[in-house]
Amino acid sequence: MDSNNLNSGSNISEKTASEFATKEDVKEKELREAAETITSFNMPKEEFLPVAVNDNTDNYIKRIILCLIYAIFFTFCLYKNHTGITYPLFALATIVSYVLLLKASKEKVKVFSYFLMAIIMVLSVNVCTTTSIPLIVFDKIFVFALFFVMFLNNLYDDKTWDVTRYFASAFTVIFSSIVYFIDPILDPIRISKNSEGKTEEQKKASKKKLATFGYVLAGIGISVPILCVVLPLLSSSDAVFSHVLKKVFTVNIDADLIGVFFLSLLIFIVGYAMLKRLHFRINWMESPVKDLRTFNPAVAITISSVLLVFYGLYSVIQIVFLFLGFGTLPDGYTYANYAREGFFQLVFVCIINLILVLICRKFSKDNIVLRIMLTLISVCTFIMIFSSAYRMILYIGVYGLTFLRVYVLWALTVIALAMMGTVIFVYKDKMPFVKYSIIVLTLTWAIFGIAHPDVYIAKYNLNLKTGERYVIRELSDDAIPVIFEHMDELESNEKMNDNLKWFDNYLTGYSEPEDYRHFNFAKHKIYKAVKEYNQNKQVKEAE
Repeated sequence: MDSNNLNSGSNISEKTASEFATKEDVKEKELREAAETITSFNMPKEEFLPVAVNDNTDNYIKRIILCLIYAIFFTFCLYKNHTGITYPLFALATIVSYVLLLKASKEKVKVFSYFLMAIIMVLSVNVCTTTSIPLIVFDKIFVFALFFVMFLNNLYDDKTWDVTRYFASAFTVIFSSIVYFIDPILDPIRISKNSEGKTEEQKKASKKKLATFGYVLAGIGISVPILCVVLPLLSSSDAVFSHVLKKVFTVNIDADLIGVFFLSLLIFIVGYAMLKRLHFRINWMESPVKDLRTFNPAVAITISSVLLVFYGLYSVIQIVFLFLGFGTLPDGYTYANYAREGFFQLVFVCIINLILVLICRKFSKDNIVLRIMLTLISVCTFIMIFSSAYRMILYIGVYGLTFLRVYVLWALTVIALAMMGTVIFVYKDKMPFVKYSIIVLTLTWAIFGIAHPDVYIAKYNLNLKTGERYVIRELSDDAIPVIFEHMDELESNEKMNDNLKWFDNYLTGYSEPEDYRHFNFAKHKIYKAVKEYNQNKQVKEAE
């Protein structure tokens, strides 16, 4: 009896110990996985310390060559050259490099990416066809942003992505690529460690390729200081060779060699790191965005109801006073002043309404009453948008155009189109609202930029005979040919004498760049117009 009890007790103890060990193992495993997740940014271990099991010498050499060529070409295109004809070449080179990466990863280019590539090229070409600083700055911002949208669109399933996921993903890709900056040095070491299972012949072949590639890099490094000595000598010995060299390069070898070297090195490192970052996927970006419509719609319905009371009253006032012209304005108000007052505040309210509708749609449970409320808010927003545009048009009719006023009209167009998409999104869950917004934003901006608004602003103001000083002093050089067309009218206006003197001084010494890298279509056209204007002016003075 005692023996049985002992055996029974022993079995219970063993079973308890086994269960305890199992629980401990599970707990330890969970802790280990949690630690790895925190440490590696939710990336697998081989991603955080990036090394692919199937990586080899051939792949490494291909990456190095691609990044080296891209870095040199980038420097050639953009070193001290922000608006030249080489900017679209840089954009094209980036697209080609990315397509090669997709091909190496056996990925296909998605349909949406073809649209992004087309818009990137249009905006890049626009950079070298204008002298307007705002257009150039926004073109480059859009190009940079669209590159990352294109990167993410092809490598991840972004059908459920919203704006926050796109921003979070882009920032994650940018900042997590920092861990890859020293990979051009570390990758050969990792490849050699991975070659332990290979045969002696494979190891020798791999080492031979690495050694050959090292010799090539050494040769390139040695050739740079030699060229620094040889090129000045050749330039001084032959005028034709010196002229050709200056046409292609404006780089002063003594002053700019360090800048060229470090820019090429920086782009090489960044390009290599980005290449590897995009190749190794990030776990949390692979998962779809969760449906967050879990909140009671009563909150959103209440907010919408309160706002609709005031929005309805405001909309009635806009229709009666502004659109139909009925009613009486307060004392001391003209329609121009009434149109100008509160315009920017109204634009801000339209943006708030757009965000509010999207937030309510994203977080509130589906409800027919909420849908109707959001639709009514959207209708009121359309009235506000129309009111804003109408106010601005009235104001422009009195005081003329400026770049800011035209820009605001573009912004209102974008808000109106985005609001249309929002109304559709309220009733259709699967509508790709983010992609729709990207198409609206970039396509309308491309049209806005290609139109060269400064030219039309100058024509409108000079024909209306208002804002002449703004046209002469504030607009970009795009407006210079238009000013020449109205020069007789301007010279007959005594009030314009000081502005025309300033304009003549500005044109003194106006020239276009000598080298091909800095060629800008707008500057070339302006230079021809200035040259013709000076010739005509000399003829008049001679007479």
